[in-house]
Amino acid sequence: MREENDMAEPGRQPRRPRLKRAATAAALLVAGAAAVVVWWGQPQLGEGGLIATGTGMTWANDGVENTRMLVKGKPADTVSAVFSIRNAGRLPFTVHGLDTADTTDWLSRQQVTFIPGWPGDDANAVPRRELTLDPGGEATVFWSIDMRCQPPTAEGVRMSLEELRFEVSWWGVPATRALVLRQPITFVGDGESRALPSAAECGAGETS
Repeated sequence: MREENDMAEPGRQPRRPRLKRAATAAALLVAGAAAVVVWWGQPQLGEGGLIATGTGMTWANDGVENTRMLVKGKPADTVSAVFSIRNAGRLPFTVHGLDTADTTDWLSRQQVTFIPGWPGDDANAVPRRELTLDPGGEATVFWSIDMRCQPPTAEGVRMSLEELRFEVSWWGVPATRALVLRQPITFVGDGESRALPSAAECGAGETS
């Protein structure tokens, strides 16, 4: 009578564990490659700079150089400045506007538009609300804040904007990148009481 043996022959391994190990190794390889691509290609917002102050701004100077932009009281309905940004990464990404999710109500009325390159590079360039930057590409940022509906602030009270945070995306993945301002924008209260527009005119802070 033949005795059956369920054990595998010496030197031979069951096929299923071998396939399972191969699938696990392949998954780890794919995950590792994806992580490298994410690290290698993630958006990098290069250091830009101030191109020009705009309406309602003056300079604070330490006696040697301009250190910050000053907005005292409510000098104009709209205060503005012009900055530049650069794609310092390896892949294109799209800038969609400002990320104001964690911004105070007082700063919620900031807006930005973009044109490729620097002012004057293209006389026909039309400012747009979002823009795609190729690696090494630069863009001009037209920044403004609506001051009409801002409540008055006490004399001497200061509030500074140290960076502009932008909503960006690459390969459809959303992210946030900050442009640190070389010369921050400082708002200084003057204590003057001014009539505000109606609630209907002010509405909710419109951001972009």
